[in-house]
Amino acid sequence: MAEPVTSPPVPPVPPAPPGATGATGVSRVPGEPSGVPVLAGLDLGSTRVKAVVCTADGSVLGSGARPTPLGEDDADALVSAALGALAEAVAAAGRPPLAVGLTGMAETGVPLAPDGRPAGPLLTWSDPRGTEQAARLVRTVGGPHLHAVTGVRPSAKATLAKWCWLREHRPEALERMGVWSGAADLVARALTGRTATDPTFAQRTMAYDVHRGRWDPELAALAGLSTARLPPVRAPGEPAGHVTGDGARRVPGLRTGTPVVVAGHDHLVGAWAAGARTAGAVADSMGTAEAVLTLSERPPEPAGALARGMGYGRHADGRHWYVMAGTGSCGALTDWCAELLGLPGGPERQRRFGALLAEAGGGPTGLVVEPYLSGRTAPAPDPDRRVAVHGLGPGDGPARLALAVVEATAYQARWMTEAQAELTGVPPDEVVLLGGPVAQTRWPGVKAAVTPWRTRVLAEHRAPAVGAALLAAPAAGLPVPGPLPTETREPGPGEDRERYDAVYREAFLPAVTRAAGPATAPGTAAAAGPATAAAPPRTGRPDPGRTARPGPARTAHPDPARTPNRSRP
Repeated sequence: MAEPVTSPPVPPVPPAPPGATGATGVSRVPGEPSGVPVLAGLDLGSTRVKAVVCTADGSVLGSGARPTPLGEDDADALVSAALGALAEAVAAAGRPPLAVGLTGMAETGVPLAPDGRPAGPLLTWSDPRGTEQAARLVRTVGGPHLHAVTGVRPSAKATLAKWCWLREHRPEALERMGVWSGAADLVARALTGRTATDPTFAQRTMAYDVHRGRWDPELAALAGLSTARLPPVRAPGEPAGHVTGDGARRVPGLRTGTPVVVAGHDHLVGAWAAGARTAGAVADSMGTAEAVLTLSERPPEPAGALARGMGYGRHADGRHWYVMAGTGSCGALTDWCAELLGLPGGPERQRRFGALLAEAGGGPTGLVVEPYLSGRTAPAPDPDRRVAVHGLGPGDGPARLALAVVEATAYQARWMTEAQAELTGVPPDEVVLLGGPVAQTRWPGVKAAVTPWRTRVLAEHRAPAVGAALLAAPAAGLPVPGPLPTETREPGPGEDRERYDAVYREAFLPAVTRAAGPATAPGTAAAAGPATAAAPPRTGRPDPGRTARPGPARTAHPDPARTPNRSRP
């Protein structure tokens, strides 16, 4: 029997008391060995599942990790990996958490039969199944209407498109489905016996009315579903359920009755943890893909956001709205460059790439890279855009190319941020960087040089997992903790901020916004010629009195067959 749906109003997570930092002032909790409350967070990422047990100020006491199994028959394996990582973190911390928060990738889920077993395939956000159905939804319902109601740009990633695919190709899965479960929701069910989600996951399905805060019955009906077969949507901080005896047996050290909270979409949860909690705040979440988001007091004008290729919705706190732009070319772009340069894989690749950045000399390089492995989503959507390198000459070795690729990611992030400022009407004061790439010594320094606003860096690389734990604090009766500590990052000693600004305006933007010429086939860069972007003056041969000069471009292209579309807002 399908689980009933309740759609309560979405009250915001209450703000932390003035001066509160989380654990400060919290009295001893009965049964807590140290007297200091601890919380658990679990992040189901696209490549790794990460778990932490931390104090309310974000100090991590124990952690665990597992590779993320994402085959279509891996729903049970995904749950086992998550619970294994959580058990490892609890064991390392040596004390039971008072609450568990769950976060992770959106647009990934599985139909569950009434008994809780998978009734069909586990479908991931990167699975192309749903491409034809998304195009059909645009034709029949209208892309602007779908985006205006849900805040989601129609694409194969949208869960509604995947439901339509299931209806056409695996109808028995939907017929047997008692409830749809997202990835984080699966873990909540394993721990509590109940399936529920939160607004930030629901709004990524393209079947949730983000303005009314409820499932849209007309959109669900497009896939032959009623809203009674979609998971209940819990308010921010409201538990999906409490740990059962079976859940406690699967995670030794976890107590029966512990509240479990579906905290929300990983990009939003990480940004909240990093301090993106007020209107005008900007967070740049860097990983394999990259997401830039700006908070506001009200939603953007939908047509403008859609034209810019951006989604919008409620923030993890339930109080603010966000505008988000995504690109698949962050860590994926540096991986492509590393493969092109013949660097080995694994941790050694990161070390070698960092060494190339260190020996690259001052910036900017004088090269302009169009950072699009498989099309551009925002802020000027162009599905046929591909990587191009302009101005590459005999004097440019591997180190300069590596730095030029990092510069390109910074230029692209600035472009998306400026477009969001136009949509929200609030110019950024600062941006906080978070994610794996901030561990590269030079990368944050380049970003700080490219952007005209203050740059802060969150060193905690498990920000979504820690954020999920902190968002679960109210379910344990604790005050909402404050943000994790960040530090101001200045441009690196070799970075020339004024010259970076000139390259961005005079070379990067003209290169990435020019129309493809008639000789350019889809999926390739424009041929060199009159439309080619100006090549900026080369750092190391400064000439402050001249502007960027036109010059021929040489292009390097990835192999599209080896580069999946990793664009993920």
